[in-house]
Amino acid sequence: MSFELAIAFILFSISISITPGAGNIALLGISSRHGFNAGIPFVLGNALGIIVIMVAASAGLVSVLSLYPDLYFAMKLAGVAYLLYMAWGIATAKMDGDIESNHSGVVSGVLIQLLNPKGWVASLTVFTQFINPANDYVSQVATIISVMVGIGVLCMLVWAYFGTMLQKLLQSPKQMRVINGCLGGSLAIVAVMMLGQAG
Repeated sequence: MSFELAIAFILFSISISITPGAGNIALLGISSRHGFNAGIPFVLGNALGIIVIMVAASAGLVSVLSLYPDLYFAMKLAGVAYLLYMAWGIATAKMDGDIESNHSGVVSGVLIQLLNPKGWVASLTVFTQFINPANDYVSQVATIISVMVGIGVLCMLVWAYFGTMLQKLLQSPKQMRVINGCLGGSLAIVAVMMLGQAG
């Protein structure tokens, strides 16, 4: 990868990782309610989900989704359903609920990635735009996955930190209920927007 292409790839990775999306909004909700450490399992799950998607995409699984639009649509519906489930959980979180009952673990992090069709499409973009066919494919895939996961984890930790800052700023139960409602509502909006996306 040339220097210019590497810079473009890093900027792409940062922009796709730091912008508000389903995973980042869910993480903000988890960490604003339960603190930074409670978001770590979700971040790890998200990273694992990214690895699975990237490995599968590099092996050609994205083309299967292109060939079978019904499979893609089913995946989209499952993703929307799961996001709505998470949105409801964030919006209605009890003020005295424990972390385990709020589905903030590794499995949630993995599922929010695997059930998001945009993640699969983005991975196809990465491999079509940033792989040089003249170079060793496996080493390029390993590098791309490592950089994407590293940047993704760092960006998610920023979101978890912002959630922790919200937790410190908002101490009353009423304020936290309003924030949880807004975060849950935001995640629900993301889910509905995903459903409305073509293809």
